[in-house]
Formats: sequence, structure tokens, C-alpha cells
Amino acid sequence: MNEAIEGRRQANLKPWWIAAAVAAAGLAVGFGPVLLRGPAFVERITFVNRGPYEIYVEASGDRRTWMSVTTADRDSTSVGREVIDQGPIWVFRFAAQGRDGGEVRTTRDDLRRARWTIEIPEAVTNRLRDAGAPPTP
Repeated sequence: MNEAIEGRRQANLKPWWIAAAVAAAGLAVGFGPVLLRGPAFVERITFVNRGPYEIYVEASGDRRTWMSVTTADRDSTSVGREVIDQGPIWVFRFAAQGRDGGEVRTTRDDLRRARWTIEIPEAVTNRLRDAGAPPTP
């Protein structure tokens, strides 16, 4: 009698396991590409630097992890390429010659409206100068 009960249990479990395996395979096929896809990128971000410093630029969306974007040459326009999309909020951090130049916070929507161009504020230049950074030769 125990063999008959065990046989019925195994027979009842088989369709459930088959359904679960089919469902899991369907999810893997449907969501696999989404799960395996890497982060989104912004093709280019332009930085207008009117100051006398070559400025190192980093970006973050959460202020915990930072991504190097570019070094903005002094008195010129520089481009950071293939920048990981930081999400709805972007924070740019500036530094020169080991000195902190401060941060600028903006939104992805504002960046789009500005055609992905950031003008490095004069406040960054003033902060670097006040911190004792000599102009970049």
C-alpha cells in the first residue's frame, strides 16, 4: 500500500515540476536579455571650461560611487564620451591639482535640454584659486 501512495505522489509531482520548468525557461528567455544587458550610456557630455585650470570631472547619481568622465582642458571645450547614465539625478564633481573644486547637481532632463553640455561654473574656478591651486600652465 505504501508503494501505491508513493507512486501517486510521484505522479502528482511530475506535472508540477514540468510546469515550473517551462515557466522558468519562459522567464529566462523573456527577461534574460534585460537582465544581462549592461548599463545605459550617454554618448557624449560636453564641458565648457572658461577657467585657467585643467579640471578633472567625475559623475555620480548617488554620491557613493563616482565615474571618471573627462579632464576639461583650461579655456576650452572638452568632451566626455560613453558616460554611464547616472539616472534621474546627476552630480558632477570637479578637482584640479589635488584640490576640491566642488560639485554641481542637475537632472537628466536639464542635461537633455542643455544638449548634454555643462558650463563649469566660475564658483569652481574661484574655489580652486582660494584653495591655492596655481593656474594650469
